[in-house]
Amino acid sequence: MATISFHSLEDRLVKSFFNVESKDCICPPQQPVCTCGHRASLRIVTRRPVRPTDEEVATNPRARSARLRVAEKI
Repeated sequence: MATISFHSLEDRLVKSFFNVESKDCICPPQQPVCTCGHRASLRIVTRRPVRPTDEEVATNPRARSARLRVAEKI
């Protein structure tokens, strides 16, 4: 799954979703035993967002705020 976001709030939602879905357990850290039963369904491909290059921004100024995040379904 590849997601392009143009606003920081959109990017935060995508980043949070990718982080939650890439972990096996989402229980609080103080809980000694996992009770959620959550399993990872994604593997994050890009740890940091891919930003447009200076050449791309010169030809397309509206791309300056774009961020691309990629995850692979397991």
